[in-house]
Amino acid sequence: MRVLLVDDDPSVRGVLRLGLLGHDVVEAADGLEALAALEVDAFDVVLLDLMMPHLDGYDVLGAIRERHGDSVAVLVLTGRAAEHDHVAAFRLGADGYLTKPFDVDAICEQVEASAARDLATRRRLRRDELARAEFLARLEDGLAFPAD
Repeated sequence: MRVLLVDDDPSVRGVLRLGLLGHDVVEAADGLEALAALEVDAFDVVLLDLMMPHLDGYDVLGAIRERHGDSVAVLVLTGRAAEHDHVAAFRLGADGYLTKPFDVDAICEQVEASAARDLATRRRLRRDELARAEFLARLEDGLAFPAD
């Protein structure tokens, strides 16, 4: 399995690289490096941070879907835990949304599961996750239920 690991924090990349030992892992320190890597190599999964210099994860995710469609699974790994961030990522085409701090083994399991899913399953799960995130975002805003 080929994984593109995109995070501006070298310690995060190092820990995840160790967890993904045995897989072909390419690292990118920012969004521009990630897009450059995607132009020359094919990947099964992109593990993508949102908050990075030069080009943020949302822009990278949008560019991936625009240039490569659904040919690669994209899992967002970020410190942003608000449901509105989940919604934005799923609307752009994320296949999963994982928050920091994280359990390395759980992240690696998600990466392997995403790589193994067929396109129809990935799209169905993305749609389901988007609906869940939108509902939870409305709860955060206090708008899920009409006032009495």
